[in-house]
Amino acid sequence: MLRLITPLLMILSLGVRAQLAHGGTPLDWGSASGQRASIQALALDTLGAVERQASLDTTIGPKGYQFGTQRIMDADIVAVGTWTELENGYRVCRYTLRSPGAIMMSVQFSAFHPAWGGQLFVYDEARTQFLGAFTVQNERPDGLFATAFLPGDAITIEYQEPLGAAPGQVQVSSITHAWRSIFPADNAEQRDFNPGYQSAPCQINVACPVAAAWQAQSRSVVWYVMPSGVSCNGTLLNNTLQNGTPYFLIANHCYQPTEAQWVFYFNYQSPTCVGDTGQTVQTITGSVLRAASYYKDFCLLEMSNAPPPSFNPYYAGWDHGGAAPQSGACISHPLSDVKKIAFYSTTATTAISADIGVECWKVYWSNGLLESGSSGAPLFDQNKRLVGHIADGDQTCATASTVPTLGSKFSVNWDGASPSARLRDWLDPANTTLALNGYAPYAVPSSVAVRVQAILEGPYVQAQGLMTSALNDAGILPLSEPYTAMGYVHHGGGGGESTTQAVLNTTGATRIVDWVVVELRDKNDPATVLATRSALLRRNGTIVDVNGTSDVTFQGRASDQYYVAIRHRNHLGIMTASAQALSTTATLINLTNASVGVRGGTDATTSISGVRCLWSGDVNMNGEVKYTGQNNDRDPILTRIGSVMATAQYNGYTVEDVNMNGNVKYTGTGNDRDAILLNLSGAQNGVRTGYLP
Repeated sequence: MLRLITPLLMILSLGVRAQLAHGGTPLDWGSASGQRASIQALALDTLGAVERQASLDTTIGPKGYQFGTQRIMDADIVAVGTWTELENGYRVCRYTLRSPGAIMMSVQFSAFHPAWGGQLFVYDEARTQFLGAFTVQNERPDGLFATAFLPGDAITIEYQEPLGAAPGQVQVSSITHAWRSIFPADNAEQRDFNPGYQSAPCQINVACPVAAAWQAQSRSVVWYVMPSGVSCNGTLLNNTLQNGTPYFLIANHCYQPTEAQWVFYFNYQSPTCVGDTGQTVQTITGSVLRAASYYKDFCLLEMSNAPPPSFNPYYAGWDHGGAAPQSGACISHPLSDVKKIAFYSTTATTAISADIGVECWKVYWSNGLLESGSSGAPLFDQNKRLVGHIADGDQTCATASTVPTLGSKFSVNWDGASPSARLRDWLDPANTTLALNGYAPYAVPSSVAVRVQAILEGPYVQAQGLMTSALNDAGILPLSEPYTAMGYVHHGGGGGESTTQAVLNTTGATRIVDWVVVELRDKNDPATVLATRSALLRRNGTIVDVNGTSDVTFQGRASDQYYVAIRHRNHLGIMTASAQALSTTATLINLTNASVGVRGGTDATTSISGVRCLWSGDVNMNGEVKYTGQNNDRDPILTRIGSVMATAQYNGYTVEDVNMNGNVKYTGTGNDRDAILLNLSGAQNGVRTGYLP
């Protein structure tokens, strides 16, 4: 069940920074002299069983996993610490905090304003691990800061600043005393002292072979801990700008209004299929709340900083269309364990959570399971896009396939009364994208090449078996693609392509006829355009990139299956009937004959002596050819020539030039009006509709 906690608070708008270290080491690090130093210390009382039990959350189901408790204190480190002046022009302040019985500890600061040149370090009592240096680059306007965990029940805070510098502020407000640890023992493969709280033995590490296809998505799942000693899961999400803004989706029932001091752990996972130990050094501290809904159980935060290249982050894709996912996976940190994966292989159904009525996807696991602490973990569909996040459901190895899990629907969370209560304003400000693939900002750029052949009916000359290049011959073919200016919306980095006059000067069968648009569409949803590219059409029908010779290349697209569609500014577009396998090596997709099926079959094109051609006459690019009625294609021809004398003509590069000879005519030999009527078999009231979804 959901854990009912504080609803959405006022959204903060702070410029914030991450817990990224900025070089340096603590004083005398690695030497015995540093360990012998006498340092002021604060020892808290022993955490009693009653206090520990009081902090435990006993709610059943996936939720924040309690592994520690927050202990409030007030320590002005600059005032109470032990100061030492050094010969190098610096002075150093050190102070030790001890919480007896803690397995690991983290520190929260209510004021962190170091001097210019100042550095803060935090290290364990054995001086085996340290965090920092933290500097003014880590400073937030509100002064809040926190550190990741270090092992043991005592940690030392060391603050260094130049002599004569304006005094810095380093104020501790609390520590998190953890009675369970994420750190391995020195001499064991399993974590710490194996206290018996590892997740179930039937859990699956993300390093296992069965999860090989989900490695990118795994990098989007992040474990985070709060000062209260509670941890949950969340997902780094892509946005339509694909600019790496670190938006982070969690379950609202995990939210506590201390997000400025949350610590986010990236890639906390075992490097092997068997094991419970993972690295814990890749962390970011702090976030800002952007949107939330108590009754939909979601929160969207923005992390203080984007994860750096060393974290190799992945921003997960998503789908808010609302179609039931057919299969998929969930990746989580159950019981604060290293990252695990669970799979479902049957279609999800709609369910309503029993407590506050959250609309969810209900799934049953075919492999793996979920346990406490998995709240907020992503529910991915068969396309590896996020369609929900975990809100309810908890299994054992015996009930993994019979007890369901509920995931709050991403599609429901997409809209709301205001930007602070919905996702779309942050992930897709234009609200034009139904589904978006993931984004790997530091991955080696991938690409696919498309070799396609198509013929336009308008300029096709049957006797030659080629199209005419009249527009090019007349010198009116533009060097830049015309589609953006016509209102066509490009996707995936397309648009703005241009070529050179040398390319247009090519002669013979490879001479350029016009610009076209090549679209790559989703293999599972051909209505979703993933990427577009303006390209050049030769007389023989081959479509080439702007250099006039190369296959059309789509950067940033992975080798996969795609529907391939061709658009032209005054012809009905066509698309392959099935998704085509594309990679860096192109294979010809010949749309001029029956070797490759097209959506709509024989009606989608016109056959001229066995050559399949795109229907001409869609002058207004609305996907229809019409001779009369509203939005017909005949009237624009008359308008183009002046709408005064039907015998007038217009010379130029324009969509009303249906036969593409550079001359717009309404009457007479070779006029553009008759071509529209002929494609309707003479039926003036007829309509020919294209088959692009």
